[in-house]
Amino acid sequence: MTNYQLGLGFCVVLALAGCSEEPQKGPPTEQEIHAGDSGVSNGTPGRHLYACNDDRSLIVDFKDQGLTVEFRRDGRAAPTVLTAPLQGLQYVGDAESATFAGNQIKIEAPGKGPVVCTKENAL
Repeated sequence: MTNYQLGLGFCVVLALAGCSEEPQKGPPTEQEIHAGDSGVSNGTPGRHLYACNDDRSLIVDFKDQGLTVEFRRDGRAAPTVLTAPLQGLQYVGDAESATFAGNQIKIEAPGKGPVVCTKENAL
């Protein structure tokens, strides 16, 4: 085999290898979508505002492709951090858990009633 034939064969192998794709895992979850977009006027990636049934607002920061969320009642407060092992599963923290369904979050803590928050429109 000549160097030309070896080089041509190598190019064909590289071209075919470049065509292989990773399998699609399905449509992105709400959490993955929210991790990349913004619902606040300053455009902070992954930050969204929610109105809760306890008449308070909630700032939610989606991080790590939506596998981590940070909750704050105002912009200066320290966040409550919750994580989920996989997309679509319940988020768990030290003292709270949260479940997402569409544009709603249900937050539960021991000894307290559940709080349901609904995502507000972008500012």
